[in-house]
Amino acid sequence: MLLLCAILLLPAFVFAQEAVLTGTITDATGAVLPGVTVQATHESSGNTFEAVTDGRGVYRIPARIGTYKITAQLTGFGVATRQGVELLVGQTLTLNLQMSPSTLQETVTVTGEAPLISTQSSSIGGTIDPRQMQELPSAGRNWMSLALLAPGNRTNAEGATPVQDRGDVREFNLNVDGMQVSANMGAGNQPRYSNDAIAEFQFISNRFDATQGRSSGVQVNAITKSGTNQLSGSLIGNFRNSSWNAPDPVLNRVLPYKNQQISGTVGGPIVLNKTHFFGNYEYEHQPLTSIWNTPYPAFNVTLTGTRSVKMSGVRIDQELSSKMRLMGKAGHSRLIEPFGAGANTHPAGTMTNTEHNTDVLGSLTTVLSNRAVNDVRVGYASYGFFQDTLVNWSKHWQAANGITSGSPRITFRGFSIPGNANLPRYRNQNVYSFHDDFTFSYDAGGHHDLKAGGEYLHTLDNTRNCNRCMGTVTSNGGPVPANIEALFPVWNDADTWNLNAISPITTRYTLGISDASNFLTPLYMWKYGAWAQDDWKLSRKLTLNLGARYDLIWNAFAQSTVFEPTEKAGRPQDANNIQPRLGFAYSMNDRTVLRGGAGLYYNDMIDTDILWPQSVLSIAVIAVDNTPVRADFVSNPFNGPAPTYAQALARFCYVTNTPGCLLR
Repeated sequence: MLLLCAILLLPAFVFAQEAVLTGTITDATGAVLPGVTVQATHESSGNTFEAVTDGRGVYRIPARIGTYKITAQLTGFGVATRQGVELLVGQTLTLNLQMSPSTLQETVTVTGEAPLISTQSSSIGGTIDPRQMQELPSAGRNWMSLALLAPGNRTNAEGATPVQDRGDVREFNLNVDGMQVSANMGAGNQPRYSNDAIAEFQFISNRFDATQGRSSGVQVNAITKSGTNQLSGSLIGNFRNSSWNAPDPVLNRVLPYKNQQISGTVGGPIVLNKTHFFGNYEYEHQPLTSIWNTPYPAFNVTLTGTRSVKMSGVRIDQELSSKMRLMGKAGHSRLIEPFGAGANTHPAGTMTNTEHNTDVLGSLTTVLSNRAVNDVRVGYASYGFFQDTLVNWSKHWQAANGITSGSPRITFRGFSIPGNANLPRYRNQNVYSFHDDFTFSYDAGGHHDLKAGGEYLHTLDNTRNCNRCMGTVTSNGGPVPANIEALFPVWNDADTWNLNAISPITTRYTLGISDASNFLTPLYMWKYGAWAQDDWKLSRKLTLNLGARYDLIWNAFAQSTVFEPTEKAGRPQDANNIQPRLGFAYSMNDRTVLRGGAGLYYNDMIDTDILWPQSVLSIAVIAVDNTPVRADFVSNPFNGPAPTYAQALARFCYVTNTPGCLLR
């Protein structure tokens, strides 16, 4: 724990191994050259990365994304130089160089980009490079929408979350700078990052290797921008207005719309070639208008407000030496939606929505030798939301627990006063993670790049669903009262509602009673992962990708939850998630690669799948019939105080098996 705190308190770090540069050095006759010093210089930051070719003339350099100048030096040979070599996230780029004796030519310089095709991986997907991020427009400046350019992808129209053509958002895992930040709540939304904070990202739709898991569908690996040796920045305005829109094809008129986005970035050197910083901030402002259209004019309200999104981040990169890097980053975003869309029901059903995400990441990458590299990452990621109604109700059943918003959900014949059955609702997911990845290269029947590692994620998901705590009123015993507008004079103040006036037509009142103060349900999960991955290059054309992964999620199915009389505590853990991975890549030529493979993959657990049963099991739902009819039934359905949780349970047959008991 002290080590974890010490790492998180360092002012500058994390450097994650983002890409790999490899290749073979030969002389003019094609003979391999061992002992060649290969240096890759990051053109923007001046960071340098070095390696020495082995007995087969092969070098391997783990490096950060960006454009490089590559030099190869060996006594007796002229210096070979390659400029403009671009490395992309998740890429293993093969760059072969040829050296000539120094008596013939001192230096050979080639300018131009190296081939971008990956010849050593069987994974299916694509990389959205910095040029595409910079030049291609995206709807709402949502960088994830550019994942449509990758094979095997479509975009969820509501959440703009990349998913496979055959899958849903539960098959999706988002990693930023090597840390998993996916929100596993099952609500569809994901953490937000500014378009100007992302340098590039990789979309893998199939056959990702054993170093990545907890997804049976998609892996998205994004890298944030970093500073360079040149102080620079940007100020961007993105303004959308319905004046430029075409008429709606159904309504045959232009629908009003306004949206403004302002984004700024700044980055540069703290120490030339050594320490760099980058920061960003974005603000989105969207005026909203929602209209309710009901048969009752008093309920036809118009709400105006502003939807806003704020996103910010900062990153610092530190080069300690050519063999050791640190990088630290932090980011935060906040979304506020003041109300929902209009409807043809009573406006009490609308709600506010606030979302936030925060992440802090630190990592240390060390080149241990010409063959070995170790990468350690420590991080924290949080995502949550809070939803509430706009209706005040001081007489709420849970007023003693501080809940004074909401209203009973009332169903009439052909009309309703709705409300979310779970409001106020609060969800917050906190994940603390540790990740270590060790890479070792060696020769044995070909060249091997072996990766072995493990990770640990501690997840705490706090949920408060005020499930049915407002009460549900069934008032279908007669027509809608003619004076309904007078009975509910102020739409967002339930204290002014004359509830007893509808008692004669009310048949039932249903209320949820919790055993937890404020309906709070915590969920703890401990996730462990271990893997071994061998990328075995049998020849210059054929590479095998062999791997195995094991994932264990402790408390994956809420093993301590009890559901009498069928479910007991202490149920077995899900401990058989062994995942073999096999793939191959055959390079037919520099422009064509044949790929294939198979593997076993497991999804991450969606917290909602566990929390909903836990939440429901902690709530006793009691239904009271209005028989005989009482004049004060709606305001006093229990003819006195509401029962406690223990009193409510006593009504169920599995607790008290007496005539008239309730079946669960």
